[in-house]
Amino acid sequence: MTEHHLEAVFAKELADGRFADEAKQERWESMTRDFVSLRQYSYKDTYHWMEKQTYMVMGLTMMAAAELGVEAMPLEGFDPISVDKAFNIRPTGHTTTVLLALGYPDEAKQYKTPVSRFEPERLFTFA
Repeated sequence: MTEHHLEAVFAKELADGRFADEAKQERWESMTRDFVSLRQYSYKDTYHWMEKQTYMVMGLTMMAAAELGVEAMPLEGFDPISVDKAFNIRPTGHTTTVLLALGYPDEAKQYKTPVSRFEPERLFTFA
């Protein structure tokens, strides 16, 4: 996450009037810079942290798609170098971490049997 990107985000927030006053905007920018610095220099896990951010957005996108009646399927196990090359992504400074297929199901090809899942008690600890 470059300083240029952070500046672009902050400029967009300012232009959109995200914060009611300048002091709140400044505190937000300072906290954000501190957090990014922590991920980059203390934890050294910026890539992993950004992947997690991507997955959170993908989950929300999948829920929104479901509300619209659109099927969504996350895809891993692909070659990110090939995908990045096909879509000219690497020159932008980014890389592909996950794919999300969106569309309408073919009723003739849909599984009609229930999905097999363990019971919640086996998967979760309830306090």
